[in-house]
Amino acid sequence: MFQSKTQLRACFYGDFLCFVCTAAVSQQPICATEPGLFPCKAILHVCGKKDANVIEQLVCSIIDSCEKLGVSSVAIPAICAGAGGLDPAVVAGAILRGIKTATSSGPFYSLTSIRLVLIKINVFLAFKEEATQMFPTSGRKAPPFQVPQVQQQAPLPLVADLSIYDTIPVSEPSTFLFLGLTRKDVNDAMEKMKNLYKNQCTEHTFPKEQLDSLNADDMLDLQQLVRMEGLYMKKDPSGNLMVNGMKDGVNRAIVKFNSFLNVNLQKKIIEKDENELHKRVMWCILGQNGSWNRLPKTANYNLENKDVAAGIMDAHGVLWQVDLQNLMVTSAGHKTNLKRLENLEDFTFPLEWDNMTHGEVLKRVTLESSSPEYRRVKQGFKLTANQTVMKIERVQNIPLRRTYEAQKTLIFGKNKQEGGANEKFLYHGTTEDNCDSIMKTGFNRRFCGQNATSFGEGTYFAVNASYSTHPAYSRPAADGSQLMFVVRVLTGVYTLGQTGMKVPPPRDNQQPHILYDSVVDRMNRPNMFVVFHDDQAYPDYLITFKQ
Repeated sequence: MFQSKTQLRACFYGDFLCFVCTAAVSQQPICATEPGLFPCKAILHVCGKKDANVIEQLVCSIIDSCEKLGVSSVAIPAICAGAGGLDPAVVAGAILRGIKTATSSGPFYSLTSIRLVLIKINVFLAFKEEATQMFPTSGRKAPPFQVPQVQQQAPLPLVADLSIYDTIPVSEPSTFLFLGLTRKDVNDAMEKMKNLYKNQCTEHTFPKEQLDSLNADDMLDLQQLVRMEGLYMKKDPSGNLMVNGMKDGVNRAIVKFNSFLNVNLQKKIIEKDENELHKRVMWCILGQNGSWNRLPKTANYNLENKDVAAGIMDAHGVLWQVDLQNLMVTSAGHKTNLKRLENLEDFTFPLEWDNMTHGEVLKRVTLESSSPEYRRVKQGFKLTANQTVMKIERVQNIPLRRTYEAQKTLIFGKNKQEGGANEKFLYHGTTEDNCDSIMKTGFNRRFCGQNATSFGEGTYFAVNASYSTHPAYSRPAADGSQLMFVVRVLTGVYTLGQTGMKVPPPRDNQQPHILYDSVVDRMNRPNMFVVFHDDQAYPDYLITFKQ
């Protein structure tokens, strides 16, 4: 089928054929002639009349005629897109619609191939665009050349936890269309493109051990880079990650990956340093309730290294601005105190304690009357006692507190099912003569009997401060002042005491080695606790008072 006299003359029929075709086409839509020197069975002649609807109908008729003639293929030019002057896009739409309509009308037994003859590039591009929209899944059975290893991949399966494989994007296909005068030219061009691509590509494998150190933010950054660089990533059976693509892109991925590793390594080093420092040094912040609270490891590390320009974060997520010189912090107009404690290898300081110098084992700290700690101790005293508090001192004895904490751990482990160590704050009246000895070496049950032995030969502690204010237990000094300890006591599981007891009785006669931890004056709301192990009591505070 031809559109011009030039094409017709190629058949060597001359002007006579032109005349015959013109006359025939004017009488019917399609005129079939012998092929002349063309390597085909017949030539179909049509006139599109510069009308898209006419062209669409002609294409349907051409395909129907070819099926009736029993031919296996037909080549259709861009009717009226050249000398006819129609917009190539209009012609493309008409011809492709005609093809679609004709091929959808019924089965074909002879015609199997429909080719479009498109000589000019603008006509070709118009047909390509129209075909892409009209036949989105159509195409040659033989796939076009694709860049090696950049074909569509099935999505990788997700795993339960966050890992790099959750964020690997499905690679986009890179398709190249080759046009040439001969098949050999096209094949040569494809081979050259393959070689050029291979020379510009590389592959790198990231070990699984390194991948495990990356976090979610790293994954997102890596995913974005992979997409931007057009790289392809996949995991191997061992969990390693392979990335391939253009050398520059792969190299940028390696640089990015190594930067993640360096940052994470630095974080691990800092985290290790924070953990080590946390064992030795405790930075504390004074809470609104008057209790000291230990700061998190990062804040602890930053304070110790004076890296506080950006502030510190407490355990509740509150950001504080720091004044290291005055050991003060401020947040939203609220100020509070900081303090630093340095632990020993075998002893962790209680948070309420003050720091102690190297080699110092005993320290008496007089509390400020305005401090929450002072008010808390005084309030406990005043619940039952009317005497005037003159002074409250905190007793910081490292050896005594160490043995007390060891005993607390022991009793807690023994009594897990019965409530643990059952630590209580009780009272013990004393004198000037005994005061220093108790602060230095603790309570000694061998001195029992000086005041009472009614419930056993141990050390006695009162539930109420008023009991210990009696002059019989806290004998007044020359100036009329009296002394009383506020004592931490591990009462554990207790029973009723009896005169002459040197140790608590067994809890079960079938297990005589398991003893009660303490005894009391009465089981219902006891007033007195008696312990028979010196390490079960620690003198926490010393109160000086007057009648």
